[in-house]
Amino acid sequence: MAIRHKAYKETLDRGYASEWNDDHHLDPTDEIDYFTTFIEQALSSSWDSAQCSGGGAVGVALDSNHAFFTANSGAGVGDKATVRKMLADAVGNITDPDDLPVLTMANRVTISVGAGTTHEFGLFVSATTPFTANQEGAYFREAAGVLYAVTGTGAAETATNLGSFSGYGVFRIEFTSTDVRFYVDDLTSPVATHTTNLPTGNLTIKLSAIGTAAGSQILRSDFVGLTRLRKH
Repeated sequence: MAIRHKAYKETLDRGYASEWNDDHHLDPTDEIDYFTTFIEQALSSSWDSAQCSGGGAVGVALDSNHAFFTANSGAGVGDKATVRKMLADAVGNITDPDDLPVLTMANRVTISVGAGTTHEFGLFVSATTPFTANQEGAYFREAAGVLYAVTGTGAAETATNLGSFSGYGVFRIEFTSTDVRFYVDDLTSPVATHTTNLPTGNLTIKLSAIGTAAGSQILRSDFVGLTRLRKH
């Protein structure tokens, strides 16, 4: 979707309606389509928790006098706490790769001491069960204190080891027409760029924690924001 003009103007120069094409469209590159800090409204009004299992619990809770969305897996091995963004108050996907979505999150996770995948957050096919192999989507995974950038098709995945991290960061996932780029804290230089096993299906935002032999795992989120560039 391109903007086409009959005339180009410098900043502060006067423009006239006659200088615009009839098919002129705005390119909403910087438009934020969805943003939440999780504390403005009841979680259940826009997030679904039906994929929780075992001792999993989700809600808004204080940590060090700061309100976070909190997913607490519970102490049982395999217990899951997870939420997914709903579409029009119902379970469903809210974007697709052709929208060129950009997802930005500020998250904190407990660093697990045992082996196994313990946290996932990013864009997933809504119906996919959290923590199953080769999930279709583009997301971050934390396992035993190591962070990964992951893209999957549902049949295979590409995972880039990003090394150990402190447990808190600002995370961004950016789709382009040819790849998926991952950012952590520095939002100008990607830490990973994937061109293989890219998702093609519709996607939604999902945040999840799963219990391990080390006990309960907790994922906290300060905010999530989704921009869709829509250049298709």
